[in-house]
Amino acid sequence: LSEAYQAARNKRQEAIDELKQSNAPGDKYIYIANELTVLQQMYVAITGLPVAKAAVPEVWDPSSSIQRARRLAAADYYEAGMVFLGYNTREYAQMAFDNFEKASKASPGFRDVDQMLRVAAEKATVRVLVNPVNYYRNSWNYYGFQNDFLQQQMVRDLNARSFRNIRFYTDWELNSRQMVPDKIVDLVFSELFIDQVHAETRTYQRTKRIETGQTKSIPAKPVYTTVYATVTIKRRYMSSYATLECRIYDRMNNSNIFFDRFPDRYDWKQEVAQYTGDRRALTQEDILLLSNRYDDYSPGRNEIADRLVRNCYQLLLSRIQSGVSF
Repeated sequence: LSEAYQAARNKRQEAIDELKQSNAPGDKYIYIANELTVLQQMYVAITGLPVAKAAVPEVWDPSSSIQRARRLAAADYYEAGMVFLGYNTREYAQMAFDNFEKASKASPGFRDVDQMLRVAAEKATVRVLVNPVNYYRNSWNYYGFQNDFLQQQMVRDLNARSFRNIRFYTDWELNSRQMVPDKIVDLVFSELFIDQVHAETRTYQRTKRIETGQTKSIPAKPVYTTVYATVTIKRRYMSSYATLECRIYDRMNNSNIFFDRFPDRYDWKQEVAQYTGDRRALTQEDILLLSNRYDDYSPGRNEIADRLVRNCYQLLLSRIQSGVSF
């Protein structure tokens, strides 16, 4: 066991010596710490068994060397992060964040790395302003909404989608934090029409030749009679529709990142029928209409508007999720 332990230790030391010559700051110390961790596992296994400890009395505890290697890795990552942060661009801020994150994992609490992570994340984040919705030249309360829920809903939904380095804000949130957006989202209902209930009545005749008996001749022959009915259809209906336009553009150069329209339609109708004459003249469709009853409560204006707005918005949200790049 003593010889096997020494051979394993020598093998790990050779690997560590090679890693020290590497030109990968930070990473090489993590690899060294990994090699030392194998020796640490040997130390724990040997010292945990008395007979093994007696066989290898000079077993080495590398725990302090592991911590030292991790601190050296954290120092390298930290310094690289500070260099990248100094370039003061979003792309380099993301590289700075990645290095500060590595430093934090290598040695939690190293210097002020937690604070620098927040600074780098802020500089690397694309700020997207979602403007209040334009409800077809009317305010949102014209359609019965208790508040302008769509702007706030979109901010919540998009922030929950875990876009990398992107944060969505309402205008109020950006103003209160005194921040300037990088991208802007404009939402406009170019169409939002809520119909009223229309009514119409139409009448048509039904005629059918039916068998009503047989002659007394041999063989018997069928006797037919023509029956008549008048059907009156009363119909109530409405047809409402909306189209949501979304434009996403860069604040600096005003160039479009995305532009599309998302329409929805809601058609509602009720039909009831009455007839006079002979029921036997009616078709199956007529009979089904006779069983209909008017619902006294047609959809309300607020209900229809809410339905159209939400359906258009869901189409937009799906489209953004499917591949819009900010």
